[in-house]
Amino acid sequence: MDELIVSISSTFSKTSCITDLLLPLELDRIEAQRSTDASHDQQNRTYLPMNIHGSQDFSQSGGDGVTPLTGDTESVPEFLTNLRLSDIFAIRGKDVRMTPLIFSQISYGKKACLDLLRSREIPVARLKSDTGDSILHLAVKWGHIELVKEIVCECPCLLLEPNSSGQTPLHVAAHGGHTAIVEAFVALVTFASAKLGNEESERMNPYVLKDEDGNTALHLAIEGLYLEIARCLVKANWDAPFLGNNKGISSLYMAVEAGEVSLVKAILKTTDDEDLEGTKSNLESKIQGYKYLAHVALQAGSIAGVLDVILDECPTLVNERDQKGRTCLSFAASSGNYQGVCKLLARSTMSVYIRNDDGSYPIHTAAEYSQWTSVRYILDRCPDSKHLLNKHGQNVLHIGVKHGKYVSTLLMQIKDMEHLGVEQDVDGNTPLHLAVMNWNYDSIPSLVNSRKILRLRNKRGLRARDIIELEVKPNYIFEERWTMALFLYICHLRGFESVKSLTKPAEPLDPKNNRDYVNTLLLVAALVATMTFAAGFTLPGGFNSSAPHLGRATLATKPTLSIFLLLDILAMQSSLATIGTLIWAQLGDPVLIRSSLHVALPLLLFALLCMPMAFLFGVVTAVGHVKWLLVIICFISLIFFFWAIFVLGPHVMLQRPYISPKNTGFFLVTFMQYKEIFEFIAIWINILFCGCY
Repeated sequence: MDELIVSISSTFSKTSCITDLLLPLELDRIEAQRSTDASHDQQNRTYLPMNIHGSQDFSQSGGDGVTPLTGDTESVPEFLTNLRLSDIFAIRGKDVRMTPLIFSQISYGKKACLDLLRSREIPVARLKSDTGDSILHLAVKWGHIELVKEIVCECPCLLLEPNSSGQTPLHVAAHGGHTAIVEAFVALVTFASAKLGNEESERMNPYVLKDEDGNTALHLAIEGLYLEIARCLVKANWDAPFLGNNKGISSLYMAVEAGEVSLVKAILKTTDDEDLEGTKSNLESKIQGYKYLAHVALQAGSIAGVLDVILDECPTLVNERDQKGRTCLSFAASSGNYQGVCKLLARSTMSVYIRNDDGSYPIHTAAEYSQWTSVRYILDRCPDSKHLLNKHGQNVLHIGVKHGKYVSTLLMQIKDMEHLGVEQDVDGNTPLHLAVMNWNYDSIPSLVNSRKILRLRNKRGLRARDIIELEVKPNYIFEERWTMALFLYICHLRGFESVKSLTKPAEPLDPKNNRDYVNTLLLVAALVATMTFAAGFTLPGGFNSSAPHLGRATLATKPTLSIFLLLDILAMQSSLATIGTLIWAQLGDPVLIRSSLHVALPLLLFALLCMPMAFLFGVVTAVGHVKWLLVIICFISLIFFFWAIFVLGPHVMLQRPYISPKNTGFFLVTFMQYKEIFEFIAIWINILFCGCY
């Protein structure tokens, strides 16, 4: 035993001498276990020969089990000259647990451990780690190419052996990006397939084997972006790229999603070949799982590359539906991929007339997602597409009004589009009906363009005005009341119908919430009264401290100071009047609450507007001699003043029971037209001072 230990120690590196010294003891345990397993198998008349399941007879291969090579051997890799071809489909016996020492030695790539296992006649092919890995899995995982070659030549059956995750050594090599090992496996399979018969050759196909997630080795190679390995596997087997995993995703799908044009070309090039019957392979029939490859190419942004390759090889894929039932053109339109829309229509305009699963057309999808550029391009290429109806009998204008914000307005500006506004869907609704149903106030000015549209009734017998007056909620919903006010103002402005008021009386909200709202207004009014009261005794310039004008304002003769005092007094008195009015609202009478709010809100708005103006004239009184500073202050104050009007004005006006369309309506429409400008200014102020969008 001592001589054996010294012999083993000399073969291993000095860094692992302690571990190597203990290896024979572990091997003795394995050998004892093997003897026990063999005795058990003999008792049950079960033998474990290295035989072959197939029609080919390898009895003439020689007693050593080595298959002699015939013909030119220079083209065959050197490591395959020792391949035990007869063991490829050998039946494995009961697994033998791999000890930690063997695990570590194989992981370090020490071939001496394999030699010792062979000399001790340890069942190498039956060794398994705790995770179900064979010694070939371990050697592949750590990239020990020479050890891999030696193991696979001695135990070729391990090439098809899965671990506990269902992964073969080829899976492990592809996942780890070991190109040399993958190429060695491909060479082995190619060589063995040429020597085996048809049945065994079909079984010798590790490229189509799947792990527990349904992934082939090619899936893992593309997932890790090991393109050289992926191209090698595609060349080795033409069927593997089309196999789907458990999620229905094929390797071709993954290559398209990654935007790898060269790999997609390599995969699709295989479909140009002819099968045994002489008929061209059908790409659509070969793909397993998801077939909407054109959708994936558009999503990945590979418009000029992968999409062209896919459509050149199989143009009919453009009409495949994705998971939501959308055609390729509809998908491009919904995602805002204008270049994709142009590319698809440049090839053929027929896809414009193909329905989605929900009965809509691509132009409807573009309008639904407010993709105006795509809508306009489709109309330019196919003008008659504006007449296409979905299963609800709705045209593109119906869809734009129902879902879009500006599409309907832009559509109505196109020539020969006016007739779309009077078309009715299966429920009798015109685009104007849908606009008021969905409170789409942006579309109303362009849709209310004739008395005929206002008079049309749906199948419930309701006009658009009837719907908006019936559907508006009794409590205050800003969007609804704003839409109603704008609709009625447009009717009045264009003389289509008689309008007395732009609003309806609002009923009080929940008493608890209403009390909180009143208390908030009281607090604001009290703060305004306090500040304006204090400002009246802290005049700009101060007071005279000597006779004959002792205690009088120093700058009393300046007009700006007089304006300051006037605005300050108006703000203070308006806020005090607001407080007095809201006190009545605290009594709990719903009628008093509604009446108090109608009086208090305009007073408080007036007080809030007087405050900044008073401050402006007070500053002008103090620093009016600095001209450049005066200009800047006036400009900033003017912007703020108009912003305050446009923010607070609609909130106050839309709560009043009566608003004349002649006077207040103009203000509301002006606010509607310019609110985007104030929103843009607010966004930039937020970006500049808060650093966020």
